[in-house]
Amino acid sequence: MPKIRQSKPIWFGMKLTPQQKQQIRLLARQRHTSAKQALMELVEEALAQRSFKAPQGSFLDGLEDLVGSVSGPADLSANPEYMKDFGR
Repeated sequence: MPKIRQSKPIWFGMKLTPQQKQQIRLLARQRHTSAKQALMELVEEALAQRSFKAPQGSFLDGLEDLVGSVSGPADLSANPEYMKDFGR
């Protein structure tokens, strides 16, 4: 799943019970990170585990089982060698 582009932070408040707040703090301590980072890691992990369903009639329709089956960088432009002679 592609990562969401980082932009200016916005307020996203929610009410928690004292027990929920304590559980989040415990998770953060276990992960040696902040409460916010621990929650964001869980969100990213959950989204990464979701199955992909291509829209009917798209190029990927019927190829969903192949999505994510190839190892390598998520963004080929991360290595300039992959982009060498691109567009020629």
